[in-house]
Amino acid sequence: MQAQRSNPDGNTAKLRFAWPIDLRLTVASHGWAYLAPWQWDPEQGRLARRERIADRVGTIATTQRAPAALDVTWERFGEDAAPEILKRAARWVSAEWDPAPAVAALGAAFPDDAALVAQGGGRLLRCSTFYEDFVKTLLTVNTSWAGTVRMSAALVAEPGGGAFPPPAAILDYGEERLRAVAKLGFRAPTALLATRRMLDDGAIDADGHGRTAMLDHDYLIGLKGIGPYAAAHCRMLLGDFSRIPVDSVALAHLRERHQTTPAEFLAARAHCGVYIGLGYRLMRLREKYAVPEFDLTDKLPTGSAY
Repeated sequence: MQAQRSNPDGNTAKLRFAWPIDLRLTVASHGWAYLAPWQWDPEQGRLARRERIADRVGTIATTQRAPAALDVTWERFGEDAAPEILKRAARWVSAEWDPAPAVAALGAAFPDDAALVAQGGGRLLRCSTFYEDFVKTLLTVNTSWAGTVRMSAALVAEPGGGAFPPPAAILDYGEERLRAVAKLGFRAPTALLATRRMLDDGAIDADGHGRTAMLDHDYLIGLKGIGPYAAAHCRMLLGDFSRIPVDSVALAHLRERHQTTPAEFLAARAHCGVYIGLGYRLMRLREKYAVPEFDLTDKLPTGSAY
């Protein structure tokens, strides 16, 4: 169900949801909040970022005072931009995702996970467009988390007012500039080829918004340079939790903390069904932050997005 706009007042509006959505748990779900142009203030509980809408660049911010609503404010955008602003803010927290099936699937075997989802957890922070999620996923491949942070900051620092570049801007940069300035390395040709194909196929529009029906696992893994990990991670950010994005961090975590392998973990959590990836993310969240006590008032993921 889509979040609904109510009580607009100039550059302020409220998004109301049909179910609880915990902003802090969403921020803590993985490391996206550390990647430019995101700005997270844990003391105020304020999540903000620079955005480009049409020919204007401004800031959109959210805070939370009630479990089923977000307060959204913006600067440098007019009232006519409100529908697009609220659409983007709703995407950050997956406002359209109905958690009831996940709660039902997890409830019998993993009641703590089900309770966490019911209380507003289970969502991964998402960027304003699928395209930005896709590129940032690519920036996590075969690199350190510090490298991902640097590459993301370099892309945002390119001409564009501090907002993440749209697909056409990435294409305009070209491979040499993406390698030399943004330091994308081997990821540069992959970014360019995937951007061009997704645009040509209509899988994304000029602003980077994706057509979810087209962006299935087979399509994503068919993009040159995109492997099972990146495809699974992108699908998870589209609400598909049927796979675990397995990279070196996930392998090390399962081996060192749980003395198991991905295959063994999948077998042990078979009751999760199509929510196996969600079960893995909830486990990581609970391990890091002692959830369900929700002691997240001043925390962010450290060291790695995953």
